[in-house]
Amino acid sequence: MSSSKTDSMTPSETLAVAVGLLDNNGVSSDNASDKQEDSSNNHHHHQTPIEKSIDILTKLQTQLSRSGTLSNNEVLDDVSTSSLEFIGVEYHLGRAFLMLPTYQLGSNNNSNSASPSILRKTNITRATDYFHAYLKKVDQLDLLNEATIKEYHTLLDMEDIDDDDAKSRPAPTTRMNQSQIREMKIQRFQRKRVASQKQAQFQSLLQRRSRLGLAQEEEMEGHDFESLSRTLYIETLRLYAEECVEEIQSCLGELEMLDMAIQMERGRMIRQDPRMHSDSRNGAADSGGLSSKQPLQMTQITQHPLTGELQLQTQQVMNGQLKPIMQRQEIANQVFRPGWNQPTMTLEELGERERADAIQRAEQQKVAEAEAKFRPRRYEQLVKDGMEDDEKLVEASAKLDRDWDEWKEENPRGSGNKMSERGDRNF
Repeated sequence: MSSSKTDSMTPSETLAVAVGLLDNNGVSSDNASDKQEDSSNNHHHHQTPIEKSIDILTKLQTQLSRSGTLSNNEVLDDVSTSSLEFIGVEYHLGRAFLMLPTYQLGSNNNSNSASPSILRKTNITRATDYFHAYLKKVDQLDLLNEATIKEYHTLLDMEDIDDDDAKSRPAPTTRMNQSQIREMKIQRFQRKRVASQKQAQFQSLLQRRSRLGLAQEEEMEGHDFESLSRTLYIETLRLYAEECVEEIQSCLGELEMLDMAIQMERGRMIRQDPRMHSDSRNGAADSGGLSSKQPLQMTQITQHPLTGELQLQTQQVMNGQLKPIMQRQEIANQVFRPGWNQPTMTLEELGERERADAIQRAEQQKVAEAEAKFRPRRYEQLVKDGMEDDEKLVEASAKLDRDWDEWKEENPRGSGNKMSERGDRNF
């Protein structure tokens, strides 16, 4: 952006243009392109909207620092309402670096540029630094609630643990388990929802004031224009803080994966180093360019039994047997895949399930015992259980005894033995 363009825009308009470029709304399509026409000439390649936004926000951050708009030793009451929105510049810078494409600025994506994994790690590291700077600033202004501060300190401890692991120290035992992380995410989601609802409520009040044409000093629902705008800015900054905490946690997990990817790329580069294969090339040149260790390959053509489509499968001869050559996608699917079955639940989840099953069995057993207590049975059993005073139960039990006696009279002992008339009676 040229100096004339900068002078023609207020800091608030500059911030709106940068945020519009990030959000890809109407501001970024027309106004931003006109205001940033001169900035594209400063680079050898076409800048993306994210790169333009980073340039704008960086210059705005420098301008605010030089003008002293925001001071480090100020409290929230000392910050003017018009300056509250500039507290979120670091948040927007961190968001922009997370959205930045993984190629070097001005490199035209040539072969000499760094790998995408290294560039992505650099972008995430810078974004995390900006998120930490923003959280530190709003913490000094006492804008964070206790739950957000506690979660942020937990993430700081996790970063310290990762630094210790990177230095090959023994892994600490204070790392959070999956259930604790899940509970932390649920609480953060609830806080974000409350902050979003408050933000939408105050934005709706501002729109109503605009439609009604109220003056700035007139109050509506206990707020004039300045107090309503100030409250809206504060709730927006709190929502930004929750998003910063969420992004920091996501960045920690992504950095671990990027470290593994960078190590794999370095190993691949070492294996592809021409100096590692100089001896093999010399041997191939001495033998006339023929390699006797290259296995024989053949392509097997088959026809699908249902669709009739021809299928090609490349195979190679190894030890006198045909073996299929693994395709690139098959190899990629097996990366980071363990050779054993992974657990489907944690020990805490298993314990909760076993506890719930035990409680359910105990309740069913109590219900069954209560039903059996008032069930008709032999009078001797009633006396034994102390239930002989229950008239209804005694009558039902007496009927049960009579039915049993009648059945025994109709079916005497041994009447069902049809084999008693067979055989020699002398034995």
